[in-house]
Amino acid sequence: MNKSRLTHHVSRLFPFLVISGFVLLFFQKMAFSNLILARGDTFLYFYPYWQAAAGALRNGRVPLWNPNLFMGAPFLANSQAGFFYPLNWPVWWLLPTPYAVSASIIVHLMIAGWGTYLVGRRVLSLSRAGALLAALLFALGGYLTAQIEHINQLQGLAWLPWFLVVLGSGRAAGNRRMRGERRVMLRQGTAVAALFSLQLLAGHTQTAFITGIGIALYLITDYGLRITDFRSRITHHALRFAFHVLPLVIGVVLAGLITAVQLLPTLELSQFSSRQGGLAVNEVLSFSLHPLLLGRSLLPGYGQSLFSEYVAFLPLTALLLAGVGLWHWRQRREVRPIIVVAGTAFILALGRFTPLYWLLARLPGFDLFRVPARWLVWYALGMALLAGLGWDVVRGFWCAAREEWRAKLSRPLRWGAALIVVLMVWSLLAVPLARFLPLGLEAPAAYPTWPTIAGWLLELTMLLILWQFRTRIQSFTLSPLHLVTLSFLFFASRSLPYNQLTTPEAYFDLRPSMTRLQAAQINQTVPGRLLSLSNIFFDPGDQAEIDTIYADQLSEQARYDYTVAIKQKEIIAPNLPLAYGLASVDGFDGGILPLHSYSQLMRTILPDQTSTVDGRLREYLTAVPQPEWLDLFNARYLITDKTGDVWQEIAPGFSVFFDLQHLVTIAAGQNLAVGYVPDFPATGLVLLADGEVGEVTITATAGRISRTFTPQPLGENLWRIDWPETVTLESIVLTASALADWQIKGLTLVNWDDQTFQPLVPGHYRLLHSGDVKIYENLDVLPRAFLVADWQWVVDEETAVTHMQQPDFNPRKTAVLLGDGRLVSGQLADEGTAVSVVTYEPEQVVLQVESQSEALLVLTDTNYPGWQAAIDGQPVPIFTADVLFRAIAVPAGRHEIVFSFVSQSFVNGRLLSLLGLAIWLLLVVVVFGAGKIKRSM
Repeated sequence: MNKSRLTHHVSRLFPFLVISGFVLLFFQKMAFSNLILARGDTFLYFYPYWQAAAGALRNGRVPLWNPNLFMGAPFLANSQAGFFYPLNWPVWWLLPTPYAVSASIIVHLMIAGWGTYLVGRRVLSLSRAGALLAALLFALGGYLTAQIEHINQLQGLAWLPWFLVVLGSGRAAGNRRMRGERRVMLRQGTAVAALFSLQLLAGHTQTAFITGIGIALYLITDYGLRITDFRSRITHHALRFAFHVLPLVIGVVLAGLITAVQLLPTLELSQFSSRQGGLAVNEVLSFSLHPLLLGRSLLPGYGQSLFSEYVAFLPLTALLLAGVGLWHWRQRREVRPIIVVAGTAFILALGRFTPLYWLLARLPGFDLFRVPARWLVWYALGMALLAGLGWDVVRGFWCAAREEWRAKLSRPLRWGAALIVVLMVWSLLAVPLARFLPLGLEAPAAYPTWPTIAGWLLELTMLLILWQFRTRIQSFTLSPLHLVTLSFLFFASRSLPYNQLTTPEAYFDLRPSMTRLQAAQINQTVPGRLLSLSNIFFDPGDQAEIDTIYADQLSEQARYDYTVAIKQKEIIAPNLPLAYGLASVDGFDGGILPLHSYSQLMRTILPDQTSTVDGRLREYLTAVPQPEWLDLFNARYLITDKTGDVWQEIAPGFSVFFDLQHLVTIAAGQNLAVGYVPDFPATGLVLLADGEVGEVTITATAGRISRTFTPQPLGENLWRIDWPETVTLESIVLTASALADWQIKGLTLVNWDDQTFQPLVPGHYRLLHSGDVKIYENLDVLPRAFLVADWQWVVDEETAVTHMQQPDFNPRKTAVLLGDGRLVSGQLADEGTAVSVVTYEPEQVVLQVESQSEALLVLTDTNYPGWQAAIDGQPVPIFTADVLFRAIAVPAGRHEIVFSFVSQSFVNGRLLSLLGLAIWLLLVVVVFGAGKIKRSM
């Protein structure tokens, strides 16, 4: 290779290197330090899923099933995990999860910038400097960088400009011969298939939908603007239009085949999702861009933050340049479709504040997704490209005579400046206007801060100085105007999430509650599930130590994020159990999970008229659920905090602690035993209770005391029992009077002699851990698999829940089966009955069952299409028990039972994907290879 060719190649690569360099500059903390993101969905959703997916990849396993969340749920079918996205595999294989996410963010911002640069050069015919400005404004502008907490969304958005590169390149060259167009059409269709496949496999389906609608509108507009002979026959226009949009059609169909291995399981899951049938209109319209937020959304804020879905700011200089570019739409036909798409998308982003979206929200496709504000991505791309065009226009007149420059640019600049001033004033008026048109809790009204106003004025001042003392510019890639624009973009973006990084210990260090549960399940073949009811309103006990260690290392915001992260780990918030090898009753998902059957079953423990949208139960539970449901759910561990507990003075200088997490009401004439009484030398018992006082029966070890006491008043709602000597109790039974209920809030053993105490927990619970949070062990929990001899059939989930909520329903003895089966209930002998778990893996469960009579085996894991069962190697049908779980009929005797998950949708999708890849590779060879062969000849 001679020197001139080398120089040529370096020159062509230079803009891409500049884009990469600026991405690294803006993301220097993420790229060149060990700090990590530890907030929001990144921490609670994507880290756990990526951790599990990376572990499966390293083990050579396709993760079809997730036993850790929602009492079992599909893993692969949840497309947000992005298991088959090819760019995930290298970072999963090479890097720990937080750094894999950081690397993916940086790489995809570069991809977005490279694609935008090519759009500018090939579609809009911009100069290098103009295309480079457009690329940096889109890749590093407010909208795209605000989405980094949703890594799969960012991954999909990064490919959006490349659709315009493929479908827009060369369209300005005019009509070609039909034969040439066919080859171009196939090339474009092949490339579009690859791009749509990447978007779909990244796992954010809404991004692919927004892209598809935007590209379709772009092609329709582009064709409409090309029609010059309206007298031609309709068939002629129809044929030409078909060839115009056929690459998109080919790409969509072929991408559907290529990604079938992901799409078919996801489509199957959507049929059983709580979102089946689409979302309600009000939910579709949620998180619309509020008109009162336009100023804060579109203008840069310095030190101010806004809900990330609404962020779409660009520097004032870029907005002015975009105005100049927009002004010249008549002279640049190729930019008109982009203007139409960006303008339409901006209107759609307003969601419920525009009549159009109220109509669209009822249409298939639109009714599947929330957050209309996400349409802002097309606005962001369009404004970036218009700013690049505006730069070229300004540059063309920069060196011209002053009078000519004024004549050509003064009007668009005046209009642009006027609109910016209107947005500034609107930002000020938004606060008082919010009293009449309220804003959502996610983005409360706020005035622009003084740093923000100062930043606006400084940028405008520097812009005026550049105009006044303009320098002759020939063909420099970066001009002073570029540097001013990017400098203010840099400072405005400092408040975005990617600058709020914290220490890696936020993810990698284990908290005491986690280690306690991990230690508790060491000898368990099947780990008991946990249910976290705690909020994060407490202060960590080691907060002072944390502040001392990190005071000189982290900013105040970084220390705050670290504190929030360790509190989330302390309460083991969803979906963190997935990352740390624990199992949970609930989970967290804003996509197609949880399952509809899961949401129906949770009606048994949630307050009336309440349902969980994203699966997190602690958001709705105000007290510990009834024990029979926790027993059924295999909820072995309960996690609560101490914020609701109280210290109560029971004597001068003597205060005791009451654990108030287990409020129980003992029905009149009924009794309740304390399931676990610790070894504590006590001389009395103190109760915090409401209602008519009942009786307390205690039994001491070695039979030293066994008698019944009537509590005596000690204060308001405070009662005491004393016995004559110091003893260690063996049992405590509370009995309500025959006339009224007795509500027990808390009870504590005391030793009046040395003024010590020991809180107790009513019911069958044992305090397993007490630190920043408390962990209780459910002593009466049902095993994961058990036998019942009584079952009843119902027709649907609604009826099943109603039946289960009847007072006489006992999940230990009875199961409710969905369907109209013919199994007949029998009599199950307690003796000689045993169920043991031999193997418990995500996609296979092996049980050993022994029973003297026919019975129903209930496995409290989610039943879902693809699960199969076999008794001693013979296939048997699986029934859905108690709305959600698996059940099979087991004959008398000793048997080995195997449950295995074989997803037919995955098997079929794998075959279709192989077919799609074969077709795609064939097209690549034909349409790309043929061209190379022809050129070589």
